[in-house]
Amino acid sequence: MNPIQVPNNDGKQVNILGIPMLIRIHGRDTGGVVSVVESHDVPGGGPPPHIHHREDETFQILEGEYEWMVGDKKFVAQKGTTIFAPRGVPHTYRCRTPGRLMCVITPSGFEGFFEEIGAMNPQQQQDIPRVMEIGKKYGLEILPPPGA
Repeated sequence: MNPIQVPNNDGKQVNILGIPMLIRIHGRDTGGVVSVVESHDVPGGGPPPHIHHREDETFQILEGEYEWMVGDKKFVAQKGTTIFAPRGVPHTYRCRTPGRLMCVITPSGFEGFFEEIGAMNPQQQQDIPRVMEIGKKYGLEILPPPGA
């Protein structure tokens, strides 16, 4: 494995449901140890509640304010906050202001989900059953919305 240095705003750009993301470090470059993804979020944006069955995620809020749910904990977090979401634990977030966060994924592999979804056009990305099927390949379980 070699050292990796990624300049500001560099990395593979993908667009997931209108949210620009950068795959800053790909798992193929770390021997599968880790990947790092940066998300540029808009108010109201964020993933549905979900569970990763293969990887842990560590988030660092770089800008903005977010509402979080990790397991049975709900909280608001701002710039500088670090959040750990272990595998097997339901989690989600909702951006409250324009925001940006870095997600460290261990082990790597889930960045492939972002690449597959990012290769779809915006209309195809709205096909939720198809997105869920792709997610299953990556150990992702998308949960029903609360109260559903």
